[in-house]
Amino acid sequence: MSCIVMTEKNKCRQCYSCVRHCPVKAVRVKGGQAEVLVERCISCGSCVKVCSQNAKVIESGIEETLKILKEKKFKVAVLAPSFPAAFKIDEIGRIIGGLKALGFDEVWEVAVGAELVGKAYEELLKISPLFPIISTPCPAIVNLIEKHFPNLIPNLTPLVSPMIAVGRLIKSLYPGAFVIFIGPCIAKKDEAKEVYGVDVVLTFSEMKDLFNLRNIVINSQEICGFDGPLPQGVFRGFPVSGGLLQSLKGKAGFSRKFITVDGRDAIKCLESIDKGEFKPNFVDILMCRGCVDGPYFKNDNFYTGGERVEKFIVSGNIGDEKRLKLDAYKDIIKNLDLTRSFKNKSVKIEEPTEEEIKRILIHTNKFNEGDELNCGACGYDTCREKAVAVYNGIAEIEMCLPYLLTKEIQEKNRIDELNREMSAIIESSYDGVLVTDGQGKILRLNAAFAKYLGVPREDVIGKNTEELEKNRVIYPSITKLVIKEKRRLTLIQQAGKRKLFTTGTPIFNENGEIVRVLINAMDIDEYQSLTKDALDAEKLKKYLEKCTHSGDSGPLHRIVSVSPVMEKLIHLCLRLANVDSTVLLLGESGVGKSLIARFIHDNSPRSKGPFVKINCGSIPASLLESELFGYETGAFTGAKREGKPGLIEMAHKGTLFLDEIGDLPLNLQVKLLQVLQDRELTRIGGIKPIEVDIRIIAATNRDLRKMVEDGAFREDLYYRLSVVPITVPPLRERKEDIEPLIFYFVNYYNKRNGISKTLLQEAIDVLKDYSWPGNVRELENFIERILVTSEKNFIGVEDLPQYIKKSETSRQNHCKITVEGLMPLKEAIEMVEKQLLFLARKQCKNTYEMADLLGINQSTVVRKLKKLKDNS
Repeated sequence: MSCIVMTEKNKCRQCYSCVRHCPVKAVRVKGGQAEVLVERCISCGSCVKVCSQNAKVIESGIEETLKILKEKKFKVAVLAPSFPAAFKIDEIGRIIGGLKALGFDEVWEVAVGAELVGKAYEELLKISPLFPIISTPCPAIVNLIEKHFPNLIPNLTPLVSPMIAVGRLIKSLYPGAFVIFIGPCIAKKDEAKEVYGVDVVLTFSEMKDLFNLRNIVINSQEICGFDGPLPQGVFRGFPVSGGLLQSLKGKAGFSRKFITVDGRDAIKCLESIDKGEFKPNFVDILMCRGCVDGPYFKNDNFYTGGERVEKFIVSGNIGDEKRLKLDAYKDIIKNLDLTRSFKNKSVKIEEPTEEEIKRILIHTNKFNEGDELNCGACGYDTCREKAVAVYNGIAEIEMCLPYLLTKEIQEKNRIDELNREMSAIIESSYDGVLVTDGQGKILRLNAAFAKYLGVPREDVIGKNTEELEKNRVIYPSITKLVIKEKRRLTLIQQAGKRKLFTTGTPIFNENGEIVRVLINAMDIDEYQSLTKDALDAEKLKKYLEKCTHSGDSGPLHRIVSVSPVMEKLIHLCLRLANVDSTVLLLGESGVGKSLIARFIHDNSPRSKGPFVKINCGSIPASLLESELFGYETGAFTGAKREGKPGLIEMAHKGTLFLDEIGDLPLNLQVKLLQVLQDRELTRIGGIKPIEVDIRIIAATNRDLRKMVEDGAFREDLYYRLSVVPITVPPLRERKEDIEPLIFYFVNYYNKRNGISKTLLQEAIDVLKDYSWPGNVRELENFIERILVTSEKNFIGVEDLPQYIKKSETSRQNHCKITVEGLMPLKEAIEMVEKQLLFLARKQCKNTYEMADLLGINQSTVVRKLKKLKDNS
């Protein structure tokens, strides 16, 4: 059994208005969403009218109507008697013209069916009934009695509604014809499924939607009159409450106790009849206050609609004078079946025991009768009625507003307590803690962080971290980097003369947007002085462990970098990750080309696919072709019986990384070029091409352009590979990365070897000045070697190899000043000062670093630079 009214998920906002206004409580709230229960729903449309969020959706008849309009059979549209309330009287003729423009052959009034039914009621009422007779033009009333008052089913008038009556008349006149009813009522959709006579039911809204779909503008349509018989005026008044009874007055031929009931009073009346308290002879009953108050008229004035119907009864429509009256069809009418039957569709509601009701009430803090406020906010008139609904799974316990308010106050108090506790924890932390919003605006910081900055915390709260970076209060801004990268980062920051080891962590909301950035910082020098194991920082170890991918080989599985040149390279790689362009990675051995290739893959849409690395220089030339391209069964002696896919084929839907591409033999360069051009390959011994969807990244430390000139590398392959060439800078050109890399490798090898050793800052400073010809790989190997061979836990300059110390000594010697001629002492001092300032400015990022390097005040550096600028 399908439901005419459905709830559109996630539009429902828990206002319980539909529960409150549903006359039979056919709305179940589950998971905060209201859904209509088909077994209880009477399709009255009350929930549709009151839903402020438009979450209630009515079953559409548009698609079925469009199919019927394509049929070659006769098609008739029938307009409900309430149509004058929905449209202006001068529009009616054009609406009839619009319906014919849609493809309907004729347009009838349902008032014709009202006259047929009205006369049938006259005949029925001539027989004195022994029990109350309840009218049945309203399908919502029929649903109400069938589902909720089954004892009154025998009292229902066994006659069809006007809609069904006119539908059966049309189908008798035009055998095989389609009949489409158009009106304001939702319950008519139910009735059309249950009773023969009408093929599809549309609401007035759906009719307008059809006009829009077919680009039919009402004001430009031809004015047409109704087809079919002309009903008597009194039967055009059926949509107004009491319309049926009004048509019967003075015609029944005897005095009876006739009543009219509508709206909410309808249920009260049926309850009284069901209990035997009230015994009328005839009940003209409608679920709404007449059809002019139906679900379609959600925003219309009830009284204005009734007045429009009355005006139409008097004025009629164009062409009425040419139409035949119903008597002209008496030969067909006398054989027309206007009867119908009814079914018991009631669903029993389980009645909980008093103990079960009390248990449900106690859950919402209702321990006695005085706690039952019966406020109706949940949609139920009383707390006990709601408890019964909860017991039957129709309502949720949390729907109680007073209970929720109490719970909210308790929750607020709990959150306030947690905030106080969290503030105390943050404030008492020895590490500096700073929190920003998703744009870098500082929200809070503890005393430790304020001490690092050297300014009162009220001077920085509300400012952006970029402003602090610009004013050199603390730099570089890790918050800015975290927001850009959208990942956890660790770097060294400068705050005045302090060096801070800082970790920034992004905090995301459910939409993946950064809403907070948490910064943890520690003073490196201060931390060293606290304990011998201070530099073996636990926070750094945890960070590195989280960033390590299980299953990878080697220690470095992420890019550790704080240098501007690498930041620029990473941003370029992130942009390239979103496209499939071929990338050629250039650079010295050991700079991390493989790591960059993996980074591009992991951040690309292909990240869930394979990452296949092929070292073109490590595989023997005799085996390289079969390894790359695979082979078919029996392709050569020693081949596997079932054949074998090659590494290129295994990279399908992923990334193929060709390392040391300069070592690829010329004969295989041709085959690789074909793969790059056609994105397909043929196995050794095979004849059928195999399509491969791969992204190519190549890498080399050789000069491919010179190899092309020397004939050692194909020119066409070179240009295919170097679509986007990227040069990874050597470590000596990004010295800012040396210290973070040292921390990284020290922690990794300490953990792997179960040791706890530390490089002192003086040793780190010497390592930072070494040229590292082997780049990151040399640095990694050196750190591992010195950690496992040194007997000391604290490794100083004296423990470093002579070749590294010699490099430092050479650098110092290089800085010695020699004098080869005589000149005035003042001029010599000015010349040396100028050269030192020039060298310091070239080496340092800012005047603070220059001051530290030269051993003078920062203000002195600024003054002397200004003097040089003025004299230049």
